[in-house]
This record gives sequence, structure tokens and C-alpha cells, in this order.
Amino acid sequence: MTRASTSRWLRYGLIANLVLLAVLIGGVLSQAYPATEAVRLRNALLMEVGRPSDFDWTPDSAPHDFRVLERDPYPEFRDAAEEITSPYGGDWQRALALAARLTQNAKDTGAIQADLLTTYRSIIDKGSGYCADYTDVYLGLAHAAGLGVRNWAFSFDGFGGHGHSFIEVFDRQRGRWVFMDVYNNFHVVDRASGKALSALEFRQHLLGRGNPVRIVPNGPGRMGYIIEEKLFDYYRRGAAEWYLWWGNAVFAYDAHPAVQLAGKFARPLEQLAAIAANVHPHFRVLATPENAGQIERMVRLRSKLQAVFAVVAALLLLLLLQIVLLVRRHVMSSPATCPPKTETVQESG
Repeated sequence: MTRASTSRWLRYGLIANLVLLAVLIGGVLSQAYPATEAVRLRNALLMEVGRPSDFDWTPDSAPHDFRVLERDPYPEFRDAAEEITSPYGGDWQRALALAARLTQNAKDTGAIQADLLTTYRSIIDKGSGYCADYTDVYLGLAHAAGLGVRNWAFSFDGFGGHGHSFIEVFDRQRGRWVFMDVYNNFHVVDRASGKALSALEFRQHLLGRGNPVRIVPNGPGRMGYIIEEKLFDYYRRGAAEWYLWWGNAVFAYDAHPAVQLAGKFARPLEQLAAIAANVHPHFRVLATPENAGQIERMVRLRSKLQAVFAVVAALLLLLLLQIVLLVRRHVMSSPATCPPKTETVQESG
């Protein structure tokens, strides 16, 4: 094969490589619309199937792979937590005070989708944000206040982006987790005893297996639902798809350079960068017979995504090799040039 024909075939191969990359990447992007489907793709990469023991632990005995809040809080969070909680002694009273501050101006104006400080200021100053904005900020404030917290969520659409996010606070005085919906401004107590329920106890009630309960506001802000039964219906619709985010390290996530850089462009790109940098928490699904089908579909989706990513990575390496070979061929085929001859003048003397 001549040098010219080799170069031609290398160019054909490079073009074919680019076309295949475009098809694969375009195929993934086509499944990422609307935004709830982009969340489904993200969740397929992050989902793990939980066991009962995954949800039965205390902050002092957290699983070794649970991403705990270790980074120092931002000064603005530290100062706010001190100012809000200093009048209170017990964990639950301090937890309620933090939640009340966040919802005091809530206006349901939509998602913020920004860094943690911007999100906090938008919630406090403008009442902006949706449930995940409130839970992220609450995790940071609770850490600054020395409280143990973890972040639950549920979905309505097979672990896609249509769902809700809420909190559990560990009350050291009672030695138990207590459920709290920060965004909708309520927690739940047993109607007879007045005991505040944990997230899983509340879920049991939703499924008709627990004692009667009543809704109690966290603070004086707006209630997400005026009619209790509508609130219960909302939670019941997601009861088959509960999961626990396997970490609460919001400051480490927010401060990572890759996350900050990608966040300047788009929220999905920020989350993809966080996954690649291994700072995005996974989540553990509360596995039940009712959600076995949804879990299986997510497992298949993850396998497909991993296969596509592996092929894309191989094609990118091949593309790099093709470019190097073409550049070398071009250099070798270029005519050699010599410096112009110069006449030497011999001095007479």
C-alpha cells in the first residue's frame, strides 16, 4: 500500500470514528430530555439496592462508605447556624429552628440550581428554591450546628427526576431519627402519644400499617399543603420508590474544583463532573416487592450506559492515535527544505 493510500484510509477511519462517536453521544443525549429523564440517567449510575441494615444506624456508627460531613462549613453557614440555634438546647428544638428559618419567606418560585452559598442566599432573601435546594442547604446548616442528618427522597416515575426530597435529623436526647420535610414545612407525630416519627415510621403509616398521625408545622412559614389528605396522597404515590442518599457531605461536593468549573456551564454537567470526580453520593433504594421491576429496569439502563461509556472511551483513544498517525504521515510526506546557499568571500591579504 502506498503512503498516499495509507493516509487516505487513515482519514476515512478518522471520519468513521467521529461519526460513530456522534451517534453514541447523540443517543445518550436524546435520552436525557426532558430534565427528569436526565435525572434518570444520573440515578442509574448512582443507584444501589439497599438492605434493611442500611437504614438502621446512628451518626456515631455510620457505614464506612457513607460520605459524612467532615469539611469545615462555610463561615456564612457557621454564623447563621450559631445565630439561629443558640437559644435552644435540645437537638430537635435546634433542628426545628433551622427549618423554620429556611421556610419563613418560601414562595414556591422554582428551582435555583446554583452553588450552595447562592442557593442559601436565594432561599433566605427571596424565598426561592424547590425541595432539593432546601435539603442541600439544610444539610449544611445542620452540620454547622453539630446535628446528625441524612437525606431521603422518593420518586413517582421509576427513579427518574419526578419526586421529592426530605430530611431525617438524629435526636440524641431521644436516641432516634426524626422525619422532617423542610420544603413543605412539616413533621409528623403519633396522634395518641405525640411522639415525632422517623421517616420509615411515617412510611408505615402511609401504607396503612401504623398508628394514626397528625401533621405539625416546623415553623410559622407557609405550609406546602393546606389539606392533610392531599399531603398524605402525595407521599403515598411515592411510597414504593423511597431511597436514602448515601452521604451528606455538601461542602466537599460544592467546593470541588471540577464541580465548580462544570457548574458555570450547566447543572447536568456539574453533576456529571461530580460523579467522575467521585464526590457525588450514591443512594440506597429501600427495596420492596413493589419496586423490583423499577430496580431491574434501572440496572439494565446502567449496564447500557456503562457499555456506551466504555466504547466512547475506546473510540476517543483510537481517535487520538489516528490524529497522531496522520500528523506523522503529513510531516514525513512534506518535502525537505534546505537553507539557501551563501557565498563565502575569501579575504585577501
